[in-house]
Amino acid sequence: MPEMDSEIFEKLRDFIYEKSGIFFEYSKKYLLENKLSRRIQELKLRDFEDYLKFLQLNKNELFYLFDAITINETYFFRHAQQIEVFLIVVNELLNYKPILNIWSAACSTGEEPYTLVIALTEKYGNNIPARILASDISQEVLEKAKIGVYNDYALKELTPAIKQKYFDIEKNTYKIKDFVKNKVTYKQVNLVDNKDLSTIGKMDIIFLRNILIYFNNESRQKVIDKIYNDILNKNGYLFLGATESISRLNTKLKLVHFKQALAYKKEE
Repeated sequence: MPEMDSEIFEKLRDFIYEKSGIFFEYSKKYLLENKLSRRIQELKLRDFEDYLKFLQLNKNELFYLFDAITINETYFFRHAQQIEVFLIVVNELLNYKPILNIWSAACSTGEEPYTLVIALTEKYGNNIPARILASDISQEVLEKAKIGVYNDYALKELTPAIKQKYFDIEKNTYKIKDFVKNKVTYKQVNLVDNKDLSTIGKMDIIFLRNILIYFNNESRQKVIDKIYNDILNKNGYLFLGATESISRLNTKLKLVHFKQALAYKKEE
């Protein structure tokens, strides 16, 4: 397949940015080429220019595009210190209301929302004091999350007792048990689409981990503003990836330093 030229790269990059908020720097041109080449071959198109035309004419192709460009490397209890802080803030917020609304906003194949269910079940028993919504831009990863089958790598942080309690184990695969699965609702959501975000409702705790790194500052600001103004409840908390920060953005969210990890709080 011919290499993507600069002009087509810029047009594709701008199209992707407009539709998803994900921004490819020029240094990531090779990455975009690799991610889209297979799809172009599947469609029997000639080159990247043909694919751009195809995208513009076929709205359904956006689902395949989002699947191709998103990265879904994750595992259970990733950044476990944040999960410890999560349980601390759950305890705090339960002083205000009996059931919390929690949103895993880039849930990938389900490891994060199921981690939250497991952590809550370990602390509060099977009748957890929370409703958990999980969303992703990619329909493909959402389908995998709903099936809930994982390999050894995804469970590398879990003890044998936790594996036994929350998974049906067969050879080297682990299927999340139904009583965990049933506590999570899945929804396809594009974080830069206001129409999508307006369906989320009010949340007490939001996990937005390792997704803003793919956005430029304009998209980041837009998402954080929407979360602050319309989604996060007063006294609610936002968790970002362990190495992420929104300190360069204009936001009223207050950075709270816990012993184990950081979180952002809406105090007004």
